Parts: sequence; structure tokens; C-alpha cells
Amino acid sequence: MNKQQAQLVQGLRKLSQTHATIIPAKVIATDEKAGVVDVQLATGLNIANVRLRSVAGTHDGIAAIPPEGSSVLIGRINGSDDYVVISTEKIEKIKYNADKKYMEFDKDGLLVSNGNDTLKKCLDDLLDEIVKIYAPMNKAAFVAIKDRLSKLIK
Repeated sequence: MNKQQAQLVQGLRKLSQTHATIIPAKVIATDEKAGVVDVQLATGLNIANVRLRSVAGTHDGIAAIPPEGSSVLIGRINGSDDYVVISTEKIEKIKYNADKKYMEFDKDGLLVSNGNDTLKKCLDDLLDEIVKIYAPMNKAAFVAIKDRLSKLIK
């Protein structure tokens, strides 16, 4: 092994020996679109743009959005000035993106979509067609079902 390779191996060993830095903090602002939160440490220090996903700027994958004022644990990424949320006290919203598929869950219900089409719209259309064709005399029951669905999905 030459000197350069030995230095590389030694550097890699040092990287693997670094300890994770986990810091408790409080969420002071949330930017869902950017996938980041601003937090305040117990010392009063503010840290901006703490990632909600492991990769900055990506919109694919899962993001758990903590509400403002809630407690989080953040981790420092490899001794850099970048941080990521690793645990949350509360979750206000969960978002999942995979290509054109999207799922969101919050206090208002569940949203599932593929492009411009949503699960709610499909179920509403299905119930409307059933009422038209098979159950015109039982329309009130189907309207009640649509109302119940609207409380679960959006």
C-alpha cells in the first residue's frame, strides 16, 4: 500500500470513529415546501434549515412535519454545519412522494393522489354512478356514506 492509500484508509477510520451528536431543540418555524425547520436550542442558539429528509432539496420520500413549538432531536451530519431531524415529539403532517404518487396525512384526513387524480374523487365518482344506476331510491344512504368518507379522506 502506498502512502496516499494509507492516508485514505486512516482518514476513513477516523470518519467511522466520530460520535453522533444528538441535540434536543424546539421547532420555531417550518417550511414544508423546502422540507426544513428552524429550531432553537436550550442555550438560545437558533439553527436554520434543519432537514426533514436525509437529502436536501429532494421531494421524494417521507417527511414528518413537526408543529411549531414542539420538541425535536436533531443530529449533526458528519461534523458539517448541516443538521437533520431524527425524532419528533409530535407530528403535524406526514407527506410521502414517489414519482407522481403522493400521500399526505394530517388532522383533516388522508390525501392519496396520482397526478391530478385523487382517491376521494374516484370514490365520489363511484358512489355517484352507483346512485344513478342501482340505487336511486336509496340516495340518502349513499350521500351519508360520501359525508363519512369526506371526514376521512380529502
